[in-house]
Amino acid sequence: MKVLLVDDDPVFLELSKTFLEVFHDINSDTVESAGQALEKLDELSYDVVVSDYDMPYMDGISFLRTIRDKRIDIPFILFTGLGKEEVMSRAIENGVDSFVQKRGDPKAQYSELSQQISRIVNNKSGY
Repeated sequence: MKVLLVDDDPVFLELSKTFLEVFHDINSDTVESAGQALEKLDELSYDVVVSDYDMPYMDGISFLRTIRDKRIDIPFILFTGLGKEEVMSRAIENGVDSFVQKRGDPKAQYSELSQQISRIVNNKSGY
């Protein structure tokens, strides 16, 4: 299983990568922008994209919409500190597969994220 993590906060990216790889055995690559993520998606294969919402230049929903417009068939999880209904509604309209909140205990949030990743990847592969 390979995940592409997208967040404009490099410290948060490294923390996310460490938690997923060390505690949940989920391999991941990290990028700091949606533009860099689109380049990675052109070059490499991933099982799921996990993206922040609040990023400069292209927010998480614009990134999701771009992926869907390019017909890139990859599950997308919005991993965000924002819990606004408007954001969630727009994400659903654009084909998000799941949401995970960045708030609270890191161990609990990464456990939830790893469960969502596994669920989505297993559903896509038919397990």
